[in-house]
Amino acid sequence: MNEVMLQTFLAILETFIIFAIGAWLTKRKVLDEQGISQLSNLTLDVLFPLMTIGSITRNFKSSDLADLWILPTAGFGMMAAGMFMGMLFCKLMRNHTKPRMAMFQHYCTSNNYLFLPLIVLDNLWGERYVSLLLVMSLGGNIGFWTLGIASFGGNSFRETIRNIFSVNLYAVLLALALVIFNIPLPEVISNTCHTMGQAAVPLVLVGIGAAIYKSAKGMWSNLFDVFYLSAVRLIVLPMIFIFLLKLLPIPEDIFRVLVVTALMPVSSSSVLVARRYGGDMDLASQAIIISTLLSIITVPLMLLMIL
Repeated sequence: MNEVMLQTFLAILETFIIFAIGAWLTKRKVLDEQGISQLSNLTLDVLFPLMTIGSITRNFKSSDLADLWILPTAGFGMMAAGMFMGMLFCKLMRNHTKPRMAMFQHYCTSNNYLFLPLIVLDNLWGERYVSLLLVMSLGGNIGFWTLGIASFGGNSFRETIRNIFSVNLYAVLLALALVIFNIPLPEVISNTCHTMGQAAVPLVLVGIGAAIYKSAKGMWSNLFDVFYLSAVRLIVLPMIFIFLLKLLPIPEDIFRVLVVTALMPVSSSSVLVARRYGGDMDLASQAIIISTLLSIITVPLMLLMIL
């Protein structure tokens, strides 16, 4: 179990190092607003879908799919529960401006359900668990672009539908179809997906680090709210979710994925969403840095107690 704590710590530390590289590149003017946008488009629309196809087709057979429906269902369910609890917990904030309360509710709804747990699961249990997480992302993506955006009171129905049906959603569906119908990818295609997909997570974290750097002017103001949010997101909500998950007959590998995801800090990519839909940018940036820093302590300790 000490190995679990060490690998979790190293995974979160790795994330911060890549954030720092993105911030440094922005400070040195290697990345500007246009570069951050282009990097985001490359990773989310090309590299990440390739990683998804390669990982799922390499790690699953049709006989493995019977229990997989649990993952997207539970992922969406945790977001829905987080949204309703966020409406209650936000009343204890000290600063009650509308953008700040919306940001708090958004972070209770959507945590870092993909990029950071992907690194943690890969470090702890290998690529198969990464594939399980990618299947779970079906529910996570739907929850993020519906419940998560609803926190800000923005987004049209048409735009919500377009965001849900992203390139990566199609990649998950395509990969699952190949597995269900036992259609193997040619080796050269599988290797290409794997090789290019390996660049997806580091590059998207570089982009997020750059975006945080651009939005970090109010980093040290109103600290009570951000520490309160971190306590809710890292301790209170996970304890509720994990208690409920333990009541269900869930296979061990799926339970591990759900637990690791529930323990994660706030969503790193939400700083980009907050900028677009009118969330509080100070709280958005503060919460990413502080909750992710605190997760270096909370995630290993919670895993030690639970698994």
